[in-house]
Amino acid sequence: MYCKDSPTYILDQPMCLFALSKETDPERLGELRLVLADQETCDDGCRTLKTIHELDLPLQSSRDDRCDSAKARPLDGRLQVCDLTHALADGNFDQRGFHGGTFTWLGQRLLATGTLSGITNAGTHRKPVFDPACQRCDEPTFMEGRFCGVIRRAATDPALIGCQVFGTYRLKFDGSLRERSTPIRGVLEGLIVCECQPAQPPA
Repeated sequence: MYCKDSPTYILDQPMCLFALSKETDPERLGELRLVLADQETCDDGCRTLKTIHELDLPLQSSRDDRCDSAKARPLDGRLQVCDLTHALADGNFDQRGFHGGTFTWLGQRLLATGTLSGITNAGTHRKPVFDPACQRCDEPTFMEGRFCGVIRRAATDPALIGCQVFGTYRLKFDGSLRERSTPIRGVLEGLIVCECQPAQPPA
């Protein structure tokens, strides 16, 4: 889907923003299931590993009430991706790579769909910018990226239909992407973006 995050859209479109903050329950982790792993080799000998995983991630509201608005509470539920696809450097499950997929977010009588994409096995919270640092530049078992989608069903709050869900995610999985099944946990931080009225940009 098209992510509505261009500078002109943000400037010209009247909108309301509602905080969205979700996390996995420590006692009910998600699951990352390996579906396919395939090596590619280019003419110059470069090797890239391509994988497809299924992701099932239970989500609940943040324990900090300041970060998850009442509008976002119906998004407590499950985020599922059937085509989480990776390309990993050097043909190695533990090397840096990038990923993308399409998600279905099933909440409390609410459905959102969209896309996510980001970087795998790399860390951003590192020195010298972040001190104390909690990561290195190479950070196996870590995924970070952006999600965007649209709410398509909202039985308890029909005004949410058509609103965008937009934000970032940080996911941590056990073991390696080579495992047939591995637990995964994480956080999503973002916004629900609802258009107030059609945009009327300056002539």
